[in-house]
Amino acid sequence: VFIAAIVSGGVLLTRLTLSEIRDARRKTGFVSSVSHELKTPLTSIRMVAELMLSDRVKDENKRVKYLSVIVDESQRLTRLINNVLDFSRLEQGKKTYQRSQTDLADLLRRIIEAHRLRISEEGLELIVHMEPGPLQVNTDPDAVEQVILNLLDNALKYAGSGQTLRFELETTGQEARIRVCDDGPGIPP
Repeated sequence: VFIAAIVSGGVLLTRLTLSEIRDARRKTGFVSSVSHELKTPLTSIRMVAELMLSDRVKDENKRVKYLSVIVDESQRLTRLINNVLDFSRLEQGKKTYQRSQTDLADLLRRIIEAHRLRISEEGLELIVHMEPGPLQVNTDPDAVEQVILNLLDNALKYAGSGQTLRFELETTGQEARIRVCDDGPGIPP
């Protein structure tokens, strides 16, 4: 009995240790991935700001374009940081949502308009399919916007040779469904 208890304890300790090692590797991978994602907009901001500081940009249209890059990348950086903070809150069970009556169609239209130029600059044709009129839902508009922007960022980043980016909003009964679709290579099964 004593030997069986020792062996069982050893097996249990080995399993716990392996589980801890897997968790540590996952966390290390997550931190590495987040660091890389945060560096990308920071690099763009820094390069454009340094270019403008060097006073080599004389064309006003280019200056406006460069300032637009700084604003867009700053917003992207803010979204990434908010994602990390939300992930942390979710993991700790502390994430709360601020639900309110929201016109989902209007929210989606505003997001599309705010990013229309960015989509165009990526060479993608924008296609929007929405039922006419308002669509009132009880949701957290900031959380919905964050999800849509994450899907948009992924579509822009991974559309590859795709040519279109499609936003769809449809309702079926009590359900509203938003789709952000691209015709890129897709995700392997």
